[in-house]
Amino acid sequence: MEKVIQFPTARQIEAEACAWIAQLDGGEPTQEDLDAFREWIHRSPRHQQELKRLSAIWGDLNVLTELDVPIRSRPPSLLHRLNFRAAGIAVSLLFGVVVSAYVMWPAKHNQGPEANRVFTTAIGERKPVTLADGSKILLNTDTRIEVEFSPAQRVIHLLQGEAFFEVAHNANYPFLVYAGGNVVRAVGTAFSVHIEKHDVAVMVTEGTVELASVSPSPEVTQGGLAKPRTIKLVAINAGQGATVDEHVEAIETIKPAEVTRKLSWREGVLSFSGEPLEQVVEEVSRYTSVKIVISDPSIRNIAIGGYFKAGETEAMFEALETSFGVRVTRVNDRLVYLAAK
Repeated sequence: MEKVIQFPTARQIEAEACAWIAQLDGGEPTQEDLDAFREWIHRSPRHQQELKRLSAIWGDLNVLTELDVPIRSRPPSLLHRLNFRAAGIAVSLLFGVVVSAYVMWPAKHNQGPEANRVFTTAIGERKPVTLADGSKILLNTDTRIEVEFSPAQRVIHLLQGEAFFEVAHNANYPFLVYAGGNVVRAVGTAFSVHIEKHDVAVMVTEGTVELASVSPSPEVTQGGLAKPRTIKLVAINAGQGATVDEHVEAIETIKPAEVTRKLSWREGVLSFSGEPLEQVVEEVSRYTSVKIVISDPSIRNIAIGGYFKAGETEAMFEALETSFGVRVTRVNDRLVYLAAK
């Protein structure tokens, strides 16, 4: 009984084959990777069969690329590696298996449950998210993102709201944030993206990002797959911000103190320094379900300065009444009117 050997199951071999496909597809393999792969592939004919089977699944879509590692009974030029997303779909749909993290992403990336998920925040809520590669995202109020990782790239879709990104450096895996009709490309940097009414505002606190617009006509790959076609607009550096739609509307240099003030929401604080009341009300309204109406046009441009805790509108109303000559009329719990005293 001490010498009983446990042979790998078909599922284990399938998982190992997927792991090798994902790892070798993730970048230039080292000689150690290739040697280990050769050892695994020659260990059993079942290993070769499983790898060929997975490769053949998507061969007719031409999403496979060549990998110069010899396999017995098959010429090197016919050995392919499987695109990560295709492999994920094939494994999940054809086999009904929830493949573990190390199968879908090289183990060194320590993929967790945040690899491919949707994250949201309620009005007034903030939420930190740590991604599989160590990148960090802080979601602001009423925000929704979709995370989509693969060995080829790291993709975030900012569907609404605002988020601050601290990107783990990896030159081989670009970090892309799609927002509106635009995309922000980073490698290792820190920046915020905010979807406003008609534009997307980007501010960089560390490193450099590239801004591009997404063409309405997608690019079709050789395999017939459609992917977004982007048009590079401009690069912005640390201490700069840009407002962009289809074109870059403006690039501005932002002083460190102003950057800190604009990002004070990360600490749950809203900071104003002379903005007109109308703009302040618009910003504060993002953090509360209370509807704030300026019923008196004469006060729209009153300059407002001060710090307010995000979501605590009563403190702001008290400050408006005591320091800025504004009359606050609370119609009910959901509606407030502002006018001159």
